[in-house]
Amino acid sequence: MSSLMLKRCAAEFIGTFALVFFGCGTRAFVGDVQNFAGILAVHIAFGFTVAAMIYTLSHISSAQFNPAITLGFAISRRFPWRYVLPYWIAEFAGALLASTTHFIILPEKAAAVHYGATTPKVGIIQAIAIEIILTFFLMLVSMATATDKRFKRSDGGLTVGFVILVSGLFANSLSGGSMNPARSLAPALFAGGSVLATVWIYFVGPLIGAVLGAVAYDLIRGSEENAKDVLEEPPVKKIEFLQKKEQPETDTVKGS
Repeated sequence: MSSLMLKRCAAEFIGTFALVFFGCGTRAFVGDVQNFAGILAVHIAFGFTVAAMIYTLSHISSAQFNPAITLGFAISRRFPWRYVLPYWIAEFAGALLASTTHFIILPEKAAAVHYGATTPKVGIIQAIAIEIILTFFLMLVSMATATDKRFKRSDGGLTVGFVILVSGLFANSLSGGSMNPARSLAPALFAGGSVLATVWIYFVGPLIGAVLGAVAYDLIRGSEENAKDVLEEPPVKKIEFLQKKEQPETDTVKGS
């Protein structure tokens, strides 16, 4: 793995760590409350953390922090398939370390809310459908801000963050509003039991939603000339081989 890829994976690791650490950590401090103020605080933490990390790390790794978003970018051919697995490893590892940190420093508070894990409060089919729809729109916005040359605004991070905030508020009492397999798996591993048993919902829904969102944006984007890749690859240096010019041999012998 090249040093550039290591830096990109490190950025994804840090960003996903921050997402789970601050988002699920806020849930631990707020507790298992159902009042609007507490719910708002949790999803503000998720949305604003993602926004801040996008501004901080997008120029390094494109700031995906979500295996579903990574898959969507690859499906749309705006992200190299060979990078998908390293990014997934970094994202899941960052989320897992964040939940491990909660287990160590907030053992009782985190355990009381299942370490911030998402659990369906509706039927399985409904929960999957909700996650598909929410991730569809998250992917649609991510495609617009990261892969469309016509999006020249500087508020891409806030745009994505607000989508996460609004989606979380909408789905808090339904599917939980995960949209992110890494964000759901890490706390579920510590919560165990029925929480871990339903974590597959947060793989199926977000992955399908991201693929649909990426395909949909490619269809409505218009000309391929408007598209750009999410990563700027460094220019390949051309190695020029200098060939020595052979001096012509002369058969003329100078007389004395």
